[in-house]
Amino acid sequence: MESPFHDIAKVFRRRRSGGRNAQCVLPDPFEALNVQLRLTRVVGEIRRLECDQGRWARAHHLAAATGAYDDLLVDAARLAGVPVPDAPAPVRRVMLESALRHDGWSW
Repeated sequence: MESPFHDIAKVFRRRRSGGRNAQCVLPDPFEALNVQLRLTRVVGEIRRLECDQGRWARAHHLAAATGAYDDLLVDAARLAGVPVPDAPAPVRRVMLESALRHDGWSW
């Protein structure tokens, strides 16, 4: 039976080496899982803030949560070997989400 980290390891190996069979040093899989967990939590907070119309300083909290989400996406891209585009934050966010999901990341 394969470990739950098998798919993550395959993604990292392909990204870092440029091919399917080349060997490379993999990042710590627990670091990747930690980033995925933090992404999940921040997305949950963003969704909660979007629905809470009565929150005081809601726009401020939403901006802070979105900034944290963008920073976590950059961390995830670094771990996965995905290049971070030099683009405005909303465009970079969509590009990184797409590239990470294509590489098997979920949150």
